[in-house]
Amino acid sequence: MKKFGKVFGYVRENKRVGIRNHVLILPLDDLSNAACEAVANNIKGATVVPHPYGRLQFGEDLALHFRTIIGAGANPNVAACVVIGIEPEWTKIVTDGIAKTGKPVAGFSIEGVGDIGTIAKASYQAKEFVQWATELRRQEVDFNKIWVSVKCGESDTTSGLSSNKASGICSDLVIDHGGRSILAETTEMLGGEEVLVSRAANREVADRIWFITRRMERRALESGEDIRGSQPTGDNILGGLSSIEEKSLG
Repeated sequence: MKKFGKVFGYVRENKRVGIRNHVLILPLDDLSNAACEAVANNIKGATVVPHPYGRLQFGEDLALHFRTIIGAGANPNVAACVVIGIEPEWTKIVTDGIAKTGKPVAGFSIEGVGDIGTIAKASYQAKEFVQWATELRRQEVDFNKIWVSVKCGESDTTSGLSSNKASGICSDLVIDHGGRSILAETTEMLGGEEVLVSRAANREVADRIWFITRRMERRALESGEDIRGSQPTGDNILGGLSSIEEKSLG
């Protein structure tokens, strides 16, 4: 196997390495999307990721939401983060979680201030973060510092011949050099578990793969849905795929 040398990336305070250098405007809930989008429109160089979540959630569902939002802000491709939420308590949970990485983060709550006041304050902070981030420079680091994630790209009959194959080869190269590759959609492991298990590093990892895929299928059934009846999607079928197994193996 050909060994790669170094790669250039942004080394964050927690030693994770990012390839991008985003200043992220992060809504805690869907009610904060408009304010976040306004801030991103005001400040060139800021990036916003609106989403429809954050309300009427509780228990493990709410805990998962917090982990996901914090994870987005903690991503090493993010240089600094502005968090906007409706009320201060939940906003602080997210900013505290992101702050553990050591990166700059600021939180703003719409409650008691209103959209206009929040947008003004958050825009000023975003401008400061963008100015700071533009001064950061990539550094030469070992290839084993790289993490990649792969995601479904509207699969059709050509996916297994081209894009998926290229993504797989790239993932293998990253792993062979000591990096990490993350599969982003558990549902699209269904039908391909045996292939993944055969390549598992050890028995513990193999058992974990079986556990994760079965848990996903069980959760869907408990909610009255059958993943194998909803996958592949209509667009996948129009593209020539016939089953979730074919989609996963592709």
